[in-house]
Formats: sequence, structure tokens, C-alpha cells
Amino acid sequence: MSDGRYGLRSRGTGRLDPTGASRVLINELRAVDFLLTAYDDPPPAMTVLVDNLSALRWLHRWQSGAVADMPAGYSLRRRRWADRPTLVRLAEQVSRRPDLSFQHVKAHSGHALNEAADGLSHMARRRVGESFDVRPRARALAEAFLRDWHASLIH
Repeated sequence: MSDGRYGLRSRGTGRLDPTGASRVLINELRAVDFLLTAYDDPPPAMTVLVDNLSALRWLHRWQSGAVADMPAGYSLRRRRWADRPTLVRLAEQVSRRPDLSFQHVKAHSGHALNEAADGLSHMARRRVGESFDVRPRARALAEAFLRDWHASLIH
């Protein structure tokens, strides 16, 4: 995030997860949930950059009140680890936050924050199957991209 926070949570896919394009979409939306739950209270008028157009459409749909709608293949079955499925919780949160702004940023186009998010997601995925202390690498990556991002705002 442009304020210097970054997350490196990861999760493997489960038996309730769909396959193919739906899996990608659902994981993109879960990333937005990770972002919004990183704060006790997400800042007002926050702008969330999203590089997946399908995810962007779902966020706008939920923000307009269609919270019962879910992506194809997403299971609404009760989870052992949570009172509600992640995307149900996200849809409800987004619908209550008209001050949130969701904007598209083209992936792999050199946008500093998007490139940082991509690098961090690769580290998080690697950490699922390998044991290593990713924190120093993640911190250094986030700080480097933030320096670039903040420098680009000055020019």
C-alpha cells in the first residue's frame, strides 16, 4: 500500500475452491479482502488499485448493493475457520463503503505498486511450499517500490 504497509499472507487452495479462471478471480478478490482487513478501520476515501477487470466489476457490483451475487463456482458452504465465507464478508464490507474507490491498473506495465504487489504475491506463494524467512526480502521489495512510487508522484 502506498502508506508502506504490506501483507504477505497466503493460503493454498482448498477443496471448496473452483478451478481455472474462477480460481484466479476469487484469489484476486481475496487479496482485496486481505487488504481491507489489514486495518482495524480502513482509511476513509481509500483507493484500491486492481489489475483484474473481472474482480473490478465484482467490487463495483457489490458496492452498488448486489451483495448476494457471487462469482461462478464460489462455494457458500459454511467454513470451519470463519463465520462467513471470505467473499460474502468482502461483499458486505464493500457495500457499506461508498467512500472506497476501485480503479483499474494494467498489470505488468511498470506501475510501481502493481509490480510490488506482484512480487510480494510470488513470495507468498513460494512460502506456502518452502520454509524460509521471507520478511527481510519482502520489506526490502516493498520499500524499493514505495521509493519509486513516491518519487513518481513528485515529478
